[in-house]
Amino acid sequence: MSRVLITGASGFVGSHLVRHLQSIGQEVFGFDLRAVGLGGNFFQGELTDRNAIKQVLDDVKPEVIFHLAGVIKSSQSKVLYKANLMGTIVLLDQIKESDYRPIVIVASSSAVYGHKSGAKPISERTQLHPLTDYAVSKAAQELAALRYYESFDLPVMIVRMFNLLGPGQPTDLACSAFARQIALGELNGQTEIVTGNLDARRDFVDVRDAARAFELVAEKGKAGQVYNVCSGRAVAIRKCLDEMISMSPHQFKIRLDAERVQKNDVPIQVGSPRKLNQLSGWRPQISLKQSLADLLNDWRERVKSELE
Repeated sequence: MSRVLITGASGFVGSHLVRHLQSIGQEVFGFDLRAVGLGGNFFQGELTDRNAIKQVLDDVKPEVIFHLAGVIKSSQSKVLYKANLMGTIVLLDQIKESDYRPIVIVASSSAVYGHKSGAKPISERTQLHPLTDYAVSKAAQELAALRYYESFDLPVMIVRMFNLLGPGQPTDLACSAFARQIALGELNGQTEIVTGNLDARRDFVDVRDAARAFELVAEKGKAGQVYNVCSGRAVAIRKCLDEMISMSPHQFKIRLDAERVQKNDVPIQVGSPRKLNQLSGWRPQISLKQSLADLLNDWRERVKSELE
């Protein structure tokens, strides 16, 4: 059994990773701003608080750290850089100054690739071209993390997640926003779904498959390396919406909201999972249809709770 620390343990990916690692017998500890259902194994605090991080590391003495904590969207760029870059630096500084060397898996994003690749599958060697503050903050996070490997020999690895799906997804991501609107419409009779750009094509992976990928990278990955977590195929966002609408007994109309169309939206992005597959044999096991169905059913339960 390994002692595992997950930062961002109460988040979308973190909560699924907690359950997955517990299911295979790992001793899991969580650190986050919010309380989660880990009982005595949960620590609450701010990632940029050096004293809080030091206390957690001293108490847990983890063998593996999955660093998932961060911010995806904010109208203030400084919030993104503080959480994604400075939080990572504080964590790795405290590890560097400690007497132990846990494996550290840093969760990054395919956003760092930008639009350079087009329809060609993106490998880990593809040049980075971040287009948003979020993407730049994640690229900077990666560079900072890999510096600790190069300069201080910390066993750091990077996981670049492509578009994740599944139950528990927040509404700041498109498919989850659609699922919530469908679930609400089924309850209140609303027939309109408001969307942004539906023509963009993305590489979708179920969050539960991503949790398995994190485990395998920690077990088999090589320090200083980067691994894509992706399916290897691009699907139009419109297809995801149409799929979920087909799962509902209600009829819906789609209305494009120009304000939801992102200025720097990447038309198509598809990754190559070859490196991770060769390392560990990992492949996605949960179909896109199943991911969307589970996401929609999850929102049906959530909106009932909202309206009670």
